[in-house]
Amino acid sequence: MAEPPVDAQALTDTGLEIFEAIATLEYTGRRPSRSAIVAAAQRDQAQVDEALGDMTAHGLLTRTEEDGEPVYWPARRDWSTQPDQAAGHPME
Repeated sequence: MAEPPVDAQALTDTGLEIFEAIATLEYTGRRPSRSAIVAAAQRDQAQVDEALGDMTAHGLLTRTEEDGEPVYWPARRDWSTQPDQAAGHPME
């Protein structure tokens, strides 16, 4: 039987901060690469790696490889005002 979807409310405070950093990076037009997530979340690399691994394993994030670095994207788009368009308006 398939595992039920993970509710974001089940995440730790650290996990929520990292998920929010990813969503914010994406919305502002920045690529949510591992290094950008570490900088945006202002967390230790080990904490970020652990949270990213957990969220990816539970289906909250998808992982791709771009320019030799892992990039993480929210797996679901229902949190967005425009589900078919992830990026919002880049801040200038």
